[in-house]
Amino acid sequence: MANTINKQELAAKLQLMDAFSASTKKATVEFIEDFFQLLADEMVAGNAISIPGFGKLAPYKKQDGTLKPKFTPFTELKDAVKASSAN
Repeated sequence: MANTINKQELAAKLQLMDAFSASTKKATVEFIEDFFQLLADEMVAGNAISIPGFGKLAPYKKQDGTLKPKFTPFTELKDAVKASSAN
């Protein structure tokens, strides 16, 4: 079973990537917070977010009229996860 990583662990992993290596860990954590807040704000506004190679985040209306977030993974992500489980 896979482990769940938290925001701090995600920031540490991003720090190792070229785009974030010049940034401080605090700035990386702030980026993560801002990024997820932006996603949430867009979904609250009724907008869908499509991230090529990853998936689509969109609000959907349940039969009772309440809005819920929905994530639909794209084929590339599904295939990557499926391939990793074959190992």
